[in-house]
Amino acid sequence: MKIAIFGAAFNPPTLGHQDAIEYISSQQPSFDSILLIPSYAHAFSKKMLSYEHRVSMLHLFAQQLNDPKIEVFPVEDQLSDGTNPIYTFDLLTYLQAEYFPDAKLTFVMGPDNQVNWHKFYKSQEVTDNWDILVVPERVAIRSTAVRDNLVNHQNIDNQVPKEVAQYINQHDLYVN
Repeated sequence: MKIAIFGAAFNPPTLGHQDAIEYISSQQPSFDSILLIPSYAHAFSKKMLSYEHRVSMLHLFAQQLNDPKIEVFPVEDQLSDGTNPIYTFDLLTYLQAEYFPDAKLTFVMGPDNQVNWHKFYKSQEVTDNWDILVVPERVAIRSTAVRDNLVNHQNIDNQVPKEVAQYINQHDLYVN
């Protein structure tokens, strides 16, 4: 079994994330599964909306993609001690041992993380033990821009799926 591990803050999930997933899906040989793993405690101390809200939005996001290979897989909360970040090496080690001992895992990253790969905890060990797929940024829609637009009361309909926008509006997220 070949599994793509796409971890991100998903704060919120955007059409840029959707394009990345489409790119992952287009790879040959194809992946049997694409796991969307929301960050619980970010390694670079990003300020994020609550884990629960991000997981809820990610479920809505994945549902609208309508692809049985795509699965929201919120497991980082199981690894957290509440104070330390969850590192890619620790996540992949955990997934391999606890869920997918016989699978071939591929860690997915964007070009921004590729540039900073040397700063990642145990980056060489990750590279030695798992495959890496760098997804090009073909649709430059970032979560930061979505949050900025929300703070400035601007439309986000061309940046996130409709279901995600509705959830954000319904829960009055990112405006405070």
